Amino acid sequence: MKSVGLTDGAHEKLKKYCERNGLGQGEFISAALVYFEKNGINPATHESPAVEMNRLIKRLDQVIAFIRKQESDLLRPMVEAVSISEARIDKSLQHVATNGQMEVLASGLDKLVANINKLLPVHQQEAAAIRTNTEKLLQEHAKRELAAFEVLSRFLDEKGKGGLLASITKAFKE
Repeated sequence: MKSVGLTDGAHEKLKKYCERNGLGQGEFISAALVYFEKNGINPATHESPAVEMNRLIKRLDQVIAFIRKQESDLLRPMVEAVSISEARIDKSLQHVATNGQMEVLASGLDKLVANINKLLPVHQQEAAAIRTNTEKLLQEHAKRELAAFEVLSRFLDEKGKGGLLASITKAFKE
């Protein structure tokens, strides 16, 4: 057993503390050494644990305040922007055709093109026939007009001296 030199006042305090907690003075010193080493405390320079706890609490409060500030300044506006963007996207998606709708449209267009391709030769033949009939009618009409002008010119120029009949015939043949 080793002895430790203490002042009379410190020895009295140690005695009272040990009696109050049911420890021997040697047990107290051993327990105190383990406690100081375990917690990294230098009792000669270190302040009380309550002061250290208050410092930690204050620092923790500062960190929490910083997080709250970041939340109000950055996180909430970002969440609102994402929410607004999501609403816009949802609204836009309502107007976008689905894959199934596009397939139905493509199928309908394919059928329409096939029908047009089927009907096109028939319409081309009908158009050619109409064109031929129109040309015949125009030729017949031109012949009738020529005949009418010939009759009119003979009536106006009975002796054929004015050359009216020749001029009209020439104009219709051009």
